[in-house]
Amino acid sequence: MPDSLPTGIIATQRVTELSRRAYQIVGIILALLPPVSFLAQYVFSLRAGTYHVLFHHLTVMVVDWVFIPFNFFVVRVIEWRRGGRLYLIMCISVILNLLTHAFWQYNGSDLGHMITKTGIVLPAGWVHLAFSIMETGLLLAFVFCCKTNAKENWIVTILATIYFLTMGICGYAMHNGFIVSDVIVFVCGLFFVLFYPRLVRGRHKSF
Repeated sequence: MPDSLPTGIIATQRVTELSRRAYQIVGIILALLPPVSFLAQYVFSLRAGTYHVLFHHLTVMVVDWVFIPFNFFVVRVIEWRRGGRLYLIMCISVILNLLTHAFWQYNGSDLGHMITKTGIVLPAGWVHLAFSIMETGLLLAFVFCCKTNAKENWIVTILATIYFLTMGICGYAMHNGFIVSDVIVFVCGLFFVLFYPRLVRGRHKSF
């Protein structure tokens, strides 16, 4: 009977149950980010008269939905106690995404629902920037703050791989070729998701 268990074991079980519920709640909240981002971009595109362009933006229409299951599971594999490293990761995410969107703005790379051809960032573009910062932060946290023994690691790895592969394919289809920002994200993303963890484990085994 549970009442006959030692107090310490009962307390541990309660903490474990609370942690499991917290992960579920946070996972659900983060999983809602892609549909909320899409809905906000759609509403702003309707107001700006650029909704027809949104439907041709394959990254938004197809690729970003991978983040629904990714966000739900990644919560469980990130080591959230590494506050300093996570803060640095979010700072890097902000810088990288600001530079990427500035690159699109300068080169006129966006199709038009986020940034106009004259370089004006529309409300949908600001939504996409905020969404990109969050998702980049989660991807980086998965790579650099990962619990190596988490059972969900393989699921998150597969989902991240699917994201970078589909992002590369859809980016090529949208622009009729590769653009610099897409190539960098595609190559670096696959390297850090598939090969970097193996390099780290190999280095630890050598010591």
